[in-house]
Amino acid sequence: MPQVVLGTAGHIDHGKTSLVKALTGFNTDRLMEEKDRGMTIDLGFAYLNDSITIIDVPGHEKFIRNMVAGAANIHYGLIVVAADDGVMPQTIEHLEILTLLGVRKGWVAITKIDIVNDTDWIDLVELDIKEHLDSRGFNALSINRINNLDGSGIDKLRTDITGVTTLTLSKQGSEYFRMNIDRVFSKTGFGTVATGTVANGDIKQGSEVEILPSNLKSKIRGIESHGGSVKKVSLGFRAALNLSNIKSSEINRGYTICYPGILKPTQKIIVRIKMIESTSWEIKNNQRLRFHFGTSEVLGRVTFFDSKNLKKGNSINAILDLESLVGIALDDKFVIRSYSPMNTIAGGVVLETNMNLPWSKIKDLTLKMPIESGKRFKFLVQLDWRKPSSLKFWEKKFFNSDYKINISNDNDLYLSEEQILFSRKGQKKAIQQVNEYFLNCYKTNPFRKVINADAIRSFLDFSDILFNVIIKQMISENTILEYQGGFALSSYEIDLSGEDKKDIEFIEKILIEKGLEPTQLADIINTLGQNPKRVGDLIHILIQKEKIQAISANLYAHFDQLNHLKRIVMEYFKKNSTLAVVDFKDLTGLTRKTAIPMLEYLDKHEYTKREGNIRIAGKNKDG
Repeated sequence: MPQVVLGTAGHIDHGKTSLVKALTGFNTDRLMEEKDRGMTIDLGFAYLNDSITIIDVPGHEKFIRNMVAGAANIHYGLIVVAADDGVMPQTIEHLEILTLLGVRKGWVAITKIDIVNDTDWIDLVELDIKEHLDSRGFNALSINRINNLDGSGIDKLRTDITGVTTLTLSKQGSEYFRMNIDRVFSKTGFGTVATGTVANGDIKQGSEVEILPSNLKSKIRGIESHGGSVKKVSLGFRAALNLSNIKSSEINRGYTICYPGILKPTQKIIVRIKMIESTSWEIKNNQRLRFHFGTSEVLGRVTFFDSKNLKKGNSINAILDLESLVGIALDDKFVIRSYSPMNTIAGGVVLETNMNLPWSKIKDLTLKMPIESGKRFKFLVQLDWRKPSSLKFWEKKFFNSDYKINISNDNDLYLSEEQILFSRKGQKKAIQQVNEYFLNCYKTNPFRKVINADAIRSFLDFSDILFNVIIKQMISENTILEYQGGFALSSYEIDLSGEDKKDIEFIEKILIEKGLEPTQLADIINTLGQNPKRVGDLIHILIQKEKIQAISANLYAHFDQLNHLKRIVMEYFKKNSTLAVVDFKDLTGLTRKTAIPMLEYLDKHEYTKREGNIRIAGKNKDG
């Protein structure tokens, strides 16, 4: 059965705490100061039954930050309005906060009807409440009139609320645990305990967790929920987690306990901001504001790119530069309050986090970022087409979203056998860019048909995954051909003049005549009497035709001579187990200056294997 959290909302002294006590039997004012002053200051908790928790929040405007921390964890609201006062400033502000955080259903309790003798007045109060609820899109599941003296109306309200257990909560499909901490304390014999409402996934006793934004690692030593010890808690549960190896001084309200690696602390995020209709404030570009994420409050500044300010009722994409790190997820909702005096003025939703991009690209990204999760997912996949990620990566990134990734019938995306998610548009761009790169290279160096694989990958800034997929596809389509050390466009042919062909034959003759001894590039240039670039281009053609081989930088040998060398070495190992440099020199007649590069060539191609100062037969000893 899903766990449901209900949160009170309403003006100070409208009877929220008394109502919770009448419903549950619990007095949620636990602090001595609260009892002395008769006023709720911090969050209080009570249980209506095994499935429903009630969070009682303070009504005084000075403690709105505590109210927001409580509202971040609730699923339904309990709007409390005193019959004698009617709708008051904090009634409206609390209602704004609930709707900004996505809480749009709940119940209304009109309290203290025993001190109002005028039924018409109560009817007007109820009408006023309905108008405020309707204007903000809040659905009142029932409106209940409560007599504080005889308790009439309490039983019906309790019955209405308990019916919520038949309803389901969103985000139940998330497998990754997250809980925003709303209280931390130390318990003798147990150590540090953190409480909160499970916002995503589930957690078991003994599980490893991460605490953000401090990146502390811990293990769940024990779990309590609804006053008893349990082995596991899931979405919607009120939970007290006993954390191992963590001091209570190391964590605070506002921190997040989550599945390891699911979130990264961040200070710069892209958001969608919407101003509330009732505010008289305007948000100006670069204005310093208070942002409430989960149970945390953090200061920061807002940056607009297509507006100088934001007025009531309007929405805009923006960048938040926060003054401290927060652990937040995509599609988290948050509340914005003015810095001073403190008023609730706007709300928003997180669109993207952890951006490691130049400012110009962040600006462009912010302006184009879709709001709806499904469209944003496809937008981000296509945006990162050069460096595609796994399906698991994207599922983790959107774990908090109501949108569940399903690409089975998506013509814009495809999944490789390695479970890497690709954009088809990105795939087309990649093929086009590979083709363009080859053509530009041929224009600059027409004699160099084969281009080194690393050069292609580096210039185009493709990830290894994308590069391998694109090259494999282009080879299968016969668009490119694979050569030793590189690739070439299958349609490209080098246009050689008669002089070119004559010089190529001469270079090949030089290397054949050298026998087993490799030849320096400088010697070829001097013998041919041509400029170095032209000689280099002609040598490259011979390499492409697999006539000659680069032994090392600026050192070349003919393939026929190399094959002869390999046969000599293979015959040697039929009778001998080791090959020293002096033995190799005797076999080949090479000097130490050229013998070492040739041995290193044999090592590289696994005809030999070096062990200390000797060689043994390599994997390719049999050819």
